[in-house]
Amino acid sequence: MKTKKERIFYYDFLRAFAIIAVIVCHVDLFLGPLTTQAQIIGQMTFHDLGRVGVPIFLMISGALLLNREYDLKDFLKRRFARIVYPFIFWIILIMAQLLYLHTSREGMWNTFIGHPSITWYFWTLIGIYLFIPIINTFIKKYGEKGCEYFLAIWFFTIILKTFSSYPLFPDFNLDCFAGYVGYPVLGYYLNTKEFRLSDKKMCIIGLVMLIISLAVFVYLDYRKMSYISLIYLNVPIVFMGSGMYLFVRYLDRITSFKHIKDNFIGKMIVSISICSYGMYFSHPIIIRILESFEIKSNLLFPVMFVLTIFLSWLLPYVFSKIPYIKKVCGV
Repeated sequence: MKTKKERIFYYDFLRAFAIIAVIVCHVDLFLGPLTTQAQIIGQMTFHDLGRVGVPIFLMISGALLLNREYDLKDFLKRRFARIVYPFIFWIILIMAQLLYLHTSREGMWNTFIGHPSITWYFWTLIGIYLFIPIINTFIKKYGEKGCEYFLAIWFFTIILKTFSSYPLFPDFNLDCFAGYVGYPVLGYYLNTKEFRLSDKKMCIIGLVMLIISLAVFVYLDYRKMSYISLIYLNVPIVFMGSGMYLFVRYLDRITSFKHIKDNFIGKMIVSISICSYGMYFSHPIIIRILESFEIKSNLLFPVMFVLTIFLSWLLPYVFSKIPYIKKVCGV
């Protein structure tokens, strides 16, 4: 596994956080019975915080890919190779496991197309990458003002989606601005925007945004309100993603990561970041294996959670050491 000589650590931190957050959303089956209100709210808080993982992944993509000079053919070839080959490799392993577990043909097909399955993210990413060259040209021409124009309309569609009012009427169609494509633009904007406040104040603002929006999300979840039925396309999750991104970006700028970048923790964060795409596909395989032990215990849940993360990282990491396979394992 090769790493570049110079890496932007806060990207690695965000990417490592994002994949762990994604796994958070899928380990509830290891919990025992939740018998008190505090346990229920605690589980919801843990689970709902995990929802920020996908927006963070997409925001990082925007920060890295937008306002760049590249040839269209070369961009599509390289980008699709980086996501399609690992998908093919992992979907074969996933299907083999499902076949071993005697999953129905319908269940296997639904897993492939992402209904319901973690593979939905792959198909979403395909659509976003097809659109990136178009929005990249727009941002290169119009810069920060262009971003603000796009994001203003995108956030308007998010508000409509949150309250199940999109579209307002059939001919008022904002599909070009709606959906997941707004997250890469948001990530690029937050990554390049220079705010007038100090780095420390921006760090605090990001943390406060994250905490308040998470609290709102958990409250709506607890009250079973329909406002969060679109779990990645609602107002609270946009603020959660923005808050987390700002918090980590400015935490890095005030040199809070300086002391961990070169020690074991920093190296582990970088390794998880590098393996994150492979971990995205490996973790459901690991969860199904661990599920067979039928461990449902609130006391043992932290152990099962850490074990899931470790094994989900270990599998693609080991594959990355094997000739030929390392090119397609998502590391």
